Amino acid sequence: MDKPKPLGSNPEEVKSELARRAELISTRLKRTIEFANKLGKRGRQLKEAVEYYIAKSFWLNWRTIAALTGPSMDYLTPLDSRIMSFREFITEWVGAQFKRQLEDYGIELPWYWKYWEEETKWWHHSFELGIYLWRRTLNIHNRGPTPEERKWLEEKYPGWEENFGRYWDLYAKNYIEGRPPLPKTAPLLCNMCQVPLISIKPGRHVVIYQKEINGRIYNFCSPVCMWIFEQEVERYKGHMTYVDRMAAMKIKLSPEALTNIERLWDEIIWNMGFTEAGEAGLDPTNGAWALLYKEKDPEYQKRIAKWMEA
Repeated sequence: MDKPKPLGSNPEEVKSELARRAELISTRLKRTIEFANKLGKRGRQLKEAVEYYIAKSFWLNWRTIAALTGPSMDYLTPLDSRIMSFREFITEWVGAQFKRQLEDYGIELPWYWKYWEEETKWWHHSFELGIYLWRRTLNIHNRGPTPEERKWLEEKYPGWEENFGRYWDLYAKNYIEGRPPLPKTAPLLCNMCQVPLISIKPGRHVVIYQKEINGRIYNFCSPVCMWIFEQEVERYKGHMTYVDRMAAMKIKLSPEALTNIERLWDEIIWNMGFTEAGEAGLDPTNGAWALLYKEKDPEYQKRIAKWMEA
C-alpha cells in the first residue's frame, strides 16, 4: 500500500480506490485463512497454531491499514469527496468480510475482537496527531483538519472533539503564536508492529504496554502486539527499532548532534533517507488551517480557555 495521501479528488475516485484496497485486504486475509485451515486439519496442535497465525495476521494487517488508510480517508481526502468514514469502511468492507470468511471454515474470531472494534473508533485519530507532530521524520505532507472537517469528524465519531479536537486546538494555538508544533524527542516505536507509541485512548493520555526481559524494556502499542511478542519471544527479542538503534549509538551521529537538538533532528532525518532540503514531510498549508480557527471558528477561543484550564 502507498503512504497516507488523499484517496482521490472526487467521490468516484475515492470509491474506486476503496474498492481496490478492500479487495487487496480481503484477498490477502482469505489466502491466510485457506492456508491455515489446511494445516488445521492435520491435528489439534496445528489447529491451535493456525488460530494464532490467523489472529496475528489480521492484527498486523490492521495496523498497516489503520496507519495508511485511516489518515488518508478521514484527514487527507477532500471533504466533498469523502463517501464514508474510515471506521465505516474498515468494519463494513473489511471486518464483516473477515468474519464471514472465518465462519465459512468454522474458525472462531480472534480473542481480541472486541478490543479491535473499539480501536476502529479512535486509534487512527491518535496516530494522525502523532504523524503530524513528527512530520519532519516522514516523507508525508500533512496538515491539520479545518473547522468544517472537524464538524464531519465529530458527526462520524461522536466525542472526537473532546478526545482529539483539544490537541488540534493546541497545535493551532502554537501556529497562531508563531511556534509551529514540533517535538523535541524521537517517538518510541512499538517493538512488535513498529508504529510510534502515540495511542491516546479516549479519556486517557498515551498508553504504553511494557515487558522486561533480561533487563531490557520492550514497549508495545497495544495488549495485542505484546501478546504476539510473548508467543514468539525468541524470534523478536533481538530486534531493535530505529529508535533503539539510535539510543544504543548504533546509528552514526556527529558529536555536535549530541549537544544540539536541531542538529540531532537533522541527522535523524538524514539517517532515515530524507537528505534533500524540503524533502522531509511538511505542512503544505504552512499552518493556514490553524488560522481558519481564529478567523472562522467562533468557539475556538472558548475551547482554548477550557483546555488550558484542564
